[in-house]
Amino acid sequence: MSVNRENVRVYISNILGGLGETDRHIAEFILQQPAKVAQMPVRKLAETVQLSEATIVRFCKKIGYTGLLELKAALKRELLEESDLLLPSSPDIFLDDTRNDVAQKIALTVDTTMKETIGLLDMKVVKPVVERFLRANRVLFVGFGASGLSAMEARDKMNRQGIDSEAYTDRFTMTLKLANLKPTDLVVAFSHSGETPEVVNAFRLAKKAGAECLAITHSPQSPLTELADSWLLTCGSAGPYQGDSIATRISQLFIIEFLCTEVTRHNLRDSVSTGLSIKELLIKERIKHESTG
Repeated sequence: MSVNRENVRVYISNILGGLGETDRHIAEFILQQPAKVAQMPVRKLAETVQLSEATIVRFCKKIGYTGLLELKAALKRELLEESDLLLPSSPDIFLDDTRNDVAQKIALTVDTTMKETIGLLDMKVVKPVVERFLRANRVLFVGFGASGLSAMEARDKMNRQGIDSEAYTDRFTMTLKLANLKPTDLVVAFSHSGETPEVVNAFRLAKKAGAECLAITHSPQSPLTELADSWLLTCGSAGPYQGDSIATRISQLFIIEFLCTEVTRHNLRDSVSTGLSIKELLIKERIKHESTG
């Protein structure tokens, strides 16, 4: 499954926590000196970070580029288009901030989260994902803890779209219900880390039954994505303070809303009133249904 890597700094920042020590060292240097890296030959970069050229090339391939040349080309495009853009980061909140400062910083965190999530979406893979939702006999959303709330939100929204959906948020129910999966079912797992044992086990049961698996996770290199047929990335840092948890939650909710909207657009694609908004089309459909009901 591909992912949008054109937003190089957002992408690398998102996967940083899942990298090993050597790869993290390279990634951090790229984030700190993007303009310098964009101009460096592999030999110079290797000397600067005190690693071998082969290690640099392996790092580039490991994170999804064909090599340093492709990574540098993406960096150059990004820097040219957004020369004054800094790597997005959540603003720190201090004890002496005013209440208005706190409110503004939380709002900025939400805005940054939305933009980062869009930046991580590879739009080419959205269509086949939406088509899989439409083909599925049932969609089963799974999540544990805070991600369980997203699973329930997704269930409710997809049911309103006419897609038969269920949500499981505890170990016992996941194991019991997913034991009866069929190949026509779709299992969608929410896990920020991609390592939640209960959710990973749900995917193992799904694979055993031949059902398709979609992961919605922060980590593109995790036990969950190894089992997934496809995956979509979320952003945000999982933490107990400030805007961290709200960023993770907002990112998951954004993905849900985006997928539901794409399902709606698919269902209305044959409408002759293509100049109308989705809201206007839905109102017309409701009026038509009530008048014939």
